[in-house]
This record gives sequence, structure tokens and C-alpha cells, in this order.
Amino acid sequence: MTGPLALEVIATSLNDALAAEQGGAARIELVTSLERGGLTPSVALVEAVLSQVRIPVRVMVRDSEPHDVPDPRVRRRLVDQARAIGQRPVDGLVFGALVDRRVDEALLDAVSGAAGRPITFHRAFEGLSDPDEGLTTLVRHPAVDRVLCDGGAGEWPARAERLRAWSARAGAGLQLLPGGGVTEEALIALSRVPALREVHVGRLVREPATAAGVVSARRVADLVARIKQLR
Repeated sequence: MTGPLALEVIATSLNDALAAEQGGAARIELVTSLERGGLTPSVALVEAVLSQVRIPVRVMVRDSEPHDVPDPRVRRRLVDQARAIGQRPVDGLVFGALVDRRVDEALLDAVSGAAGRPITFHRAFEGLSDPDEGLTTLVRHPAVDRVLCDGGAGEWPARAERLRAWSARAGAGLQLLPGGGVTEEALIALSRVPALREVHVGRLVREPATAAGVVSARRVADLVARIKQLR
């Protein structure tokens, strides 16, 4: 069995990011508008977090809730955002887009080329008509090193088994990052899958546990301790 799952925490403010670091998070996903699934934060917020936080920071690049992006103006704006963020010392970007329920490879290439940083393909993955085909596609894109997803339908033991199979299909160069409604049951199930090395949480470490809540360093620390007990 590998070591404990590393914890990635969603932050929407500098205070969130500082609390996540204080509690022992391994990495931050920086977003705005968490109630809409997370959108691109301002460059000013990115710079503020980078100036005060030492752990790695990945930054969301997403302009609207739908994962399909047919509007050329929005596509250009996403590329511009990726370029601006990539010029800062971020650990990477968080991005995903679909076309006809398949990976939008053209936009993925444009964003990754502009950013010049590693990319977590976010939960747009859950909208794919064929996840296995999607993984095969993402493996062909060297900038993509993680796929954030909830493991599909069913209870967490079934999702964990699916994530195990997807991890095997993805290979060593592409990590599966479980996230989306993570619970105690989820942590137990995910910790039993050696191929999984990280877990992504949002509301679970917020007070109150809603999109409007704020990250609690105590909740992060309690979760890190619990994860260590499970592995």
C-alpha cells in the first residue's frame, strides 16, 4: 500500500488558501464562484495567493458552467486567461471542455499551449459519452497530468473500483484525482485503491459545509489526520 492520499483543497479567497495550507493541504485549486462549479479567478487573486502560500496552486480556467464552448469569443478569452495565469508561478491549470460529449481537443491544445503549464482536466470528464475513449484521448495530450472526476454513478465502493480501472487504463503519466461529494465512505473506499494518490475536496472542509462557507484550517487538519489513519 502507498502512503496516505494527498489532499487538494478548493480555495476561493486568500483566507481560504492560507487556511488550507495551515491545515496541512498538499495543494490548492483556486477558483471563484464555487456555487457555479468554479470559474476563473482574477489575476489579482492568483498573485495574492502565490505571494503568501508555499504549497502548489492550480488555477481554474473556466468561463461558464456549460462544458461545451462553441462561441469563438469565449474560446479566445479562455486562451487569454490561460496565457495570463501561465505567466505566473502556478503549479498548473484546471481546465476541461467538450464537444459532442467528447474531449474538445482543439481548445485543450490552445489552452495548454498558451499556458505552458500542466493541466488537470476537470469534471467535464463526467460529461463524456465514453470515459475510456476520453482517457485514451487525454493520454495523447502530454500537458494533461490529472483527471478530476467523481468516479461515475453509484455508491463510493463502486466508484472507487471504476477509478481503479480507469487508473490502470490511463497509465503512470495520468493520475485520476477523485473529487465531488467526497464523504467518510468515499475516503475509506478510495484509500483501498493503491493507484489513487490524491483526493480533492471543497465543502467537506468549509464552515458551514456549503459553497458560501469558508475553509477551516481545523477541518483540513482533521481530514488530513483521518486520511493518514486510513492508509
